[in-house]
Amino acid sequence: MASNESERELVLQRHLPFARELVWQAMTDPAHVDNWWGPDGFRNEGSRMDFRVGGAWTFEMVGPDGTRYPNHSVFKEITPPSRLVYDHGDGQRIWFEASIMLEESARGTLITLRQLYPNKESRDEVVEKYGALEGAKQHLNKLETYLGEMLS
Repeated sequence: MASNESERELVLQRHLPFARELVWQAMTDPAHVDNWWGPDGFRNEGSRMDFRVGGAWTFEMVGPDGTRYPNHSVFKEITPPSRLVYDHGDGQRIWFEASIMLEESARGTLITLRQLYPNKESRDEVVEKYGALEGAKQHLNKLETYLGEMLS
């Protein structure tokens, strides 16, 4: 039901002044992802990406205080260079389904990040307790900076 999904989703859109294929490469090639993925002050360690439907992407996100956050995602849909869907969790449970859509636009690429949570309460908890919306904005800022570096 659409109204139910709207209560449990988090959506963020942004135009990036880069070709869609380049954005796709930065988001799906393990050689690039660790250079920008994560909120400000975080880094990734131990990344492994089996980039195929059913394959897993695992890494530990390390916070500024050294706290380690295990990440475990399983790819559900890969449609280059426009759509990527995966279940995201910590290896113990799935936190949400993530969808990334890339659309060509007059300004480069429109990127849409969507996280679909099991219910409104879990979405609200992640937004309020962990700052998921601000974290997603920081991801996109870092992606844009990294894409600029890829071209220089």
